[in-house]
Amino acid sequence: MSSDPDATRLLAISAHLDDAALSFGAGLAQAAQDGVKVTVYTVFAGTAAAPYSPAAERMHSIWGFSPDQDAPLQRRNEDIAALDHLGVGYRHGRFLDSIYRKRPDGRWLADNVAGRQKLAISKQSPQDDPELFAAVRDDIKSVVDEYDPTLIVTCAAISSHIDNEIARDAALIVAHDKGIPVRLWEDLPHATFGRGAAELPQGFRLGPPDFSSVKPTARTRKFEALKLYPSQMLMLTGPDKDLFAQLDAHARKNSPDGGYSETTWPVLRD
Repeated sequence: MSSDPDATRLLAISAHLDDAALSFGAGLAQAAQDGVKVTVYTVFAGTAAAPYSPAAERMHSIWGFSPDQDAPLQRRNEDIAALDHLGVGYRHGRFLDSIYRKRPDGRWLADNVAGRQKLAISKQSPQDDPELFAAVRDDIKSVVDEYDPTLIVTCAAISSHIDNEIARDAALIVAHDKGIPVRLWEDLPHATFGRGAAELPQGFRLGPPDFSSVKPTARTRKFEALKLYPSQMLMLTGPDKDLFAQLDAHARKNSPDGGYSETTWPVLRD
């Protein structure tokens, strides 16, 4: 995908800080090395003010932040460093991550799951909060107008996370209205645990997967960039789990030539 001659301006739309680097970091690095102008727009990167939900406070602790630290600011700084290492630009959106949001009834959207580094996010669809979805769509449209991409890449949202689904569906609508081709990346590391189904909005469907490998230097760039998210590495890798070995094994399983690859799909209209 990174060798696509039409992809001279690539806009990656990421739901969360680190999503793009985790799932498609090697592809972004390869595209930048090939002379493509690459920008990552992270939708749910807004500034959250205390009081935080118990789930957010727990995640801050897992990420290694003290109560007096500005966790969202620290994570944005990590993202800037990582994307700079990949050789791509960044743009941070104003919307709050789901761990900082409330449901219409006033309860927190995210709850703790006892004994696990995992949260329970209330099951919603993008249509359940039409005001939020419309605002995200409008902001994506403004970013697209500003950067004038020739290709948009975003998440497949196989994890069914509401933030990912909102970002993906809004990006699909904006891209369709403007006639811009879209590819979806395979959400990592979620896909290493078993691939879920990408349930796209009505009228959209996935084309055949692309398993094209990147150069070893792009894989190295990705792994180096991921280490610049120390808060997330505390969750994703350690003595009992090796994120980088998982990513390598998953890539080898999918790659036709045994190199490092990241799966993407073109989005087609019915």
